[in-house]
This record gives sequence, C-alpha cells and structure tokens, in this order.
Amino acid sequence: MKQIAVVGMSSFGLHLAERLTDLGCEVLAVDRDEALVNEIKSRVASAAVADITDPHVIRDLHLSEMDAVVLSLGSQFETCMLAALRLLEANARQIVVKAIKEEHVKIFEIIGVHRVVFPERDMAWRAAATLLNANVTDYLPLSAEYSIVEIEPAPEMLAKTLKELDFRSRYGCQVIAIKSNQGERKARLAHPESVIHPDDTLVVIGRDKDLGGMKERTPKSS
Repeated sequence: MKQIAVVGMSSFGLHLAERLTDLGCEVLAVDRDEALVNEIKSRVASAAVADITDPHVIRDLHLSEMDAVVLSLGSQFETCMLAALRLLEANARQIVVKAIKEEHVKIFEIIGVHRVVFPERDMAWRAAATLLNANVTDYLPLSAEYSIVEIEPAPEMLAKTLKELDFRSRYGCQVIAIKSNQGERKARLAHPESVIHPDDTLVVIGRDKDLGGMKERTPKSS
C-alpha cells in the first residue's frame, strides 16, 4: 500500500486526499488550519495539524519515508517553496507540487521538485481541445507538443480496420487503444486489423497540430 502525504487541504488537496484513499493509498492529510484538518480526518488514514516548513515536523511525521508528498498550498508560494526545499534537504522520495502560475512551474523544476502539476492550465487545455473538435471527448497533454485524446470515430471510419483507413499515414497520429461503450465499457489494444464499431471510442496519441486537424482530414465516404 502506497503511503502519500497531502499537504494543504485546499479544494484540490482535499479531493486528492479523498481520491487517493478511495484508490487504496494510506493518506496523511496535513494543514496548519485545525478546522480543515478536522474536516478531512475521518476520511483518510491519518491527519495532522502542522507546519512542514519546520524540519522537525518533517522528521516527526516521517515525510521522507513516504512514497510521495504532495504540496497543495495554493497562493502561498513562499511557504510552498520553503516546504519543497525542506523536503529536498530531507531526501523525500517524491515531491509533487501544485502550481498556480506558469513562472512557478519553472522555479519548482529548477530547484529539483520531482513533479509539478498545474491543474488550471491542464483543464483549460482539455476544454480548448474539446471545444475545437466536437469529436474529442477527453484530452491528456503529455508535453508541449504531444497529447492523448479520446475521440469518437467519424461515420466514414465505421466497419473499417485501422489498416484500411491507413490511419497513421493519413492523420499523422497513432491509435493505441479502442474503448467499447457497450456493456462493461472494456478497452482493447489497437492493432492494424482492429475494426471500428459505432459505439467505440478511439484513444489516439499524436502531435497537437495533427490531432487538431483530424476532423478536417477525415476521409469522405464515396
């Protein structure tokens, strides 16, 4: 069982702590606000009212022994920076920081934080992708240029194999899995002979510019 500390019971931190618990993790919730700790303590393995910018607190809570420590301190940039530095000094296994500004992402990466998440930006990117292409049902950015999308197949793709569609050459993207929306909603790995059905969703990886142009390059029915 993974042990994860979530520091900062903002909306993001609270939801993250609850979800990690649902997924079977042993979660330690930490905040300086006793009221916020009292709100979450019955829903996680343990909770503590503490200030982790204090090295003694990091030691007493055994944070360096956790599989990961997530810092979700919102607008408290200086506090988050100091906490990250303290955790780095303590050789924490994995430090994940929630950023709220682009420049903060770069700073946290420079000091050596293992991972920085930027939920507002990521959700905006996902919303933009689904707004620009009505066929896109979900979007996951992998880098500045590459993403994974879930896309509904165009009518012209139905009852054809990926090989028949010459998908990779035509669109510049790769179908990595196909999800069935019937019954138990099972997913299967894609291969050249995979046939696309009306209730399928395609999981596609590619460059953003190619993914964005898929709709325009959909083959026309004869």
